[in-house]
Amino acid sequence: MNAKAFKKAFWDKVGNFDQILPLLDSLHDTAFFFKDLESRHTMNNQRAVASARVASEAETIGKVGDEFWYSDRVALYRKQDQEVMRTGKAIINAMCPTPEIGSNTAIIYSKIPLRDKEGKIVGLAGVWRETDSMSSMPHSYSKLAGIAEYLHSQFAEPITVEELAARVGLSRSQFNRLFRKLFGLSPYDYLKSLRISAASKLLRETDLKTTEVALLTGFYDHSHFSKVFKDLMELTPRAYRKMHSV
Repeated sequence: MNAKAFKKAFWDKVGNFDQILPLLDSLHDTAFFFKDLESRHTMNNQRAVASARVASEAETIGKVGDEFWYSDRVALYRKQDQEVMRTGKAIINAMCPTPEIGSNTAIIYSKIPLRDKEGKIVGLAGVWRETDSMSSMPHSYSKLAGIAEYLHSQFAEPITVEELAARVGLSRSQFNRLFRKLFGLSPYDYLKSLRISAASKLLRETDLKTTEVALLTGFYDHSHFSKVFKDLMELTPRAYRKMHSV
């Protein structure tokens, strides 16, 4: 039997994929989603809908996520999406770099490109789930679990890749490869996302000056902070604060 042909013949008969959604809804601890080339949601199971804090899947369709999650997260998710769709390379069992600051909860996610019948990438599919703590992450993360905990607790301190690599007895290049494989980002981008997430929270919830926010979240000066913030968020810190002001 030609397994590939057999599978194709079956799936050609299935038709509308929506009929599989009730099965995906039964995965209460796992979110499942589809997105188009612009990172707009085209399908979500109930766990993904619940994370968006809306009543039904229909409220998420055609939307990027700015309406549901803080824009620091949305900007990072879109960056991951675009990398997958641009390169055609899947991200498998990576750790989401922006669990809430101060929380030990870890989010493990995977994203794969979706292609049409001609092989052209038209979007992506993904899943994510939470684990109780970084220390209980899958075994493949064990070598870097301590690094993740360190970054989440010390992100505001001066940190170098060389220092992180030395902590686990690896060369810089070995550490970079392993980190990117497990976390879906370079160590620098991961740390940067933690700092921007923390800065975004301070901008939303405090009246601290942006220079103070910069120093409290690991940036050495205001101009550097503003550049990194705008690169990721597509807004200046001031514009972001204004957008989220009551």
